[in-house]
Amino acid sequence: MNRADAGIHDGRKRRIIFHIDMDAFFASVEQVCDPALQGKPVMVCGGLDKRTVVAAAAYPAREYGIRSGTPLAVARVKCPDGVFIEGDPEKYVYTCLRLNMIFEDFSPIVERYSIDESFIDVTDSVHLFGGPVEMARRIKRRVRDELGLTRSLGIGGNKLLAKMGSKLEKPDGLTVIMEEDVAAKLHPLPVGKLFGVGGRTERKLRMLGVETIGQLACQSERRLQQLFGVTGPMLARAANGIDDSPVITDVEQPPVKSVGNGYTLNRDTRDREVLDRVLLALCAKVGRRLRKGRHAGRTVTVKVRFFDFTSITRGRTEEQPLDLDKEIYEISRDILDRIARRDAIRMLGVSVSNLIHGSRSRQRSLFDHVYWNKYRKAIGAVDSVRDRYGERSLVWGRLVRRSRREATDDDAERPKAVSGFLYPEAKR
Repeated sequence: MNRADAGIHDGRKRRIIFHIDMDAFFASVEQVCDPALQGKPVMVCGGLDKRTVVAAAAYPAREYGIRSGTPLAVARVKCPDGVFIEGDPEKYVYTCLRLNMIFEDFSPIVERYSIDESFIDVTDSVHLFGGPVEMARRIKRRVRDELGLTRSLGIGGNKLLAKMGSKLEKPDGLTVIMEEDVAAKLHPLPVGKLFGVGGRTERKLRMLGVETIGQLACQSERRLQQLFGVTGPMLARAANGIDDSPVITDVEQPPVKSVGNGYTLNRDTRDREVLDRVLLALCAKVGRRLRKGRHAGRTVTVKVRFFDFTSITRGRTEEQPLDLDKEIYEISRDILDRIARRDAIRMLGVSVSNLIHGSRSRQRSLFDHVYWNKYRKAIGAVDSVRDRYGERSLVWGRLVRRSRREATDDDAERPKAVSGFLYPEAKR
């Protein structure tokens, strides 16, 4: 019997956490949708323009040294026979929801850590499924049988150990790391493998002679605090496999503080028509997310990054909270008027903060009350259509790209403001 299956530790019920990490998630979903892609070096990107990076690479593509974050131009050189696909967020979100529905059949305590990672606290339900290892195998089988996807699963005595376990044997791995396994399984690993240690921290630790997780575990918390500030003691605890953080379900998540979106243009531009279209697309996405989450916010912030990578961020706070696309756009456009320079712009971002939650109402003046009531009803109808048929079913007319047959010479010279990743071409 595996030590994790014993279920008892020092006279107390052993805490048992699963971490499920989907293997090459976006690329795997595309391969399931199109079986002809199986076994090919598939790479999913945010778009197919030269500034895009690879969001997910199938394992055949990784043999060429391609990872998430690899620039598309570099990926094309390294893997000229690669299959490059523009990502479809709706498809991946739907699959994520299906995955978590499966996980909730095993335990109600599920935390969606990211779109392709989840934690499950199985402490109180593990006995129903023959122990942790058998339970993990059942989860893996259901994901494979129902969705056709592979996943790596870590079993640990806390979230840190479970997450470390899911990374050790990819793809399709199953690894147990309980507290008593830390010295044997974690301490020999390079310090950069420890969750929470980024590239800069790793370089600094190596300069201090700390090469492995075990060597980090031997450092005093006081010394690490002197070197790394408040994160120092956290590093020491992590290296020793200590983590008391709970698995937090969706209903227990703290309220969001802001809602925002950013977009890097295909080409640097100072064309105001192009910039306005990008701004409208961003405001539409922010407004939609606010309403779906039943949030509204008083502060609108616009971020501009210029061709030389210098950035300017400006905001404006209103008396009443906002959650409608048009309101957010009008304020954002006014902010952009005040900060835009003659320099070409590389990236735009819009966010709404200073939120209130659970309310959609906003008091209006007597003169604009009727107009905004009608607008809210209209946008509510649009949201209902999108809920049923998807985000691309209805979009602002200015954001629908012309078909290739209708494109003019001016369009060919003008940077695309909104990629097909956000909105499709106009249909006739």
